[in-house]
Amino acid sequence: MPAKTQAEDAATPKALAKPATKSAAKNAIKTPAKTAKTATRARKTAATGAPTRPAKSRRSPEELNARILDAAIVEFSEHGFSGGRIDRISKRAKTVDRMLYYYFGNKERLYQAVLEHVYAAMIGAQRTFVTPPDDPVAGMRQLIAHSWEHYSSHPELVRLLMTENLMRGKHIRKSPTIKDVSFPLVETVNGILTAGQARKLFRTDVEPEFVLMSIMSLAFFYVSNHYTCSQWLGVDLADDARRAAWLEHITDVVLTHLQPTGQPAPLTTAKVATPATRPTSRE
Repeated sequence: MPAKTQAEDAATPKALAKPATKSAAKNAIKTPAKTAKTATRARKTAATGAPTRPAKSRRSPEELNARILDAAIVEFSEHGFSGGRIDRISKRAKTVDRMLYYYFGNKERLYQAVLEHVYAAMIGAQRTFVTPPDDPVAGMRQLIAHSWEHYSSHPELVRLLMTENLMRGKHIRKSPTIKDVSFPLVETVNGILTAGQARKLFRTDVEPEFVLMSIMSLAFFYVSNHYTCSQWLGVDLADDARRAAWLEHITDVVLTHLQPTGQPAPLTTAKVATPATRPTSRE
């Protein structure tokens, strides 16, 4: 058969040309993308001196642990131990249930860790409290304000303590962290009372523990019962003016109790303006 001339060969349709293999076709399709990726890597390498990989956002175990605790505080303070749910805690913490079990073992241990956390925060706040060295009366006033402000600004602590008392302190007794802790305010109250008694500003027949429990109970009661008390009193006990008036009231109650018999007083605090709906006289 005679060989094709160059003209005939050039006129042969491309459709009749030898088809490319599948691998060659794939390579032809992938080549532009690969080229672009290679160029990008080359630019990054030139800029930094080393190949780079996409950064992955990884949170530390400590951060995840803290998020779980924060979410559990909200859950248990709102729903109690029995009503608290692991799935809601993991959702709020932006993790999965198995991570809660990994860090804390079970629901009961997580609840115990929550109690330990809020107690540690309370003890830490107490340790930062410093009394005036030369004024026991001012020191007692500041101590009362400190206790009030802590309960007032941490309603979740109040709700958690109420829940634990409903369970008769079951989980607190199991916690060596809480069981062995000492409350700095016990020593603080004792020091303030001793200084005031030495100057004959405070009576000498009072127990420091009773004084501290009186301060704590007057602050705790207002926060723990303000919904029900607001209802039957027909007022809003969350109102700032009423809260300020309550602080002044409990300060007067404690300082009047500590005042030595027969002393003409200026131990009680100055009166503050009370809300219009609050009675202004005791008649």
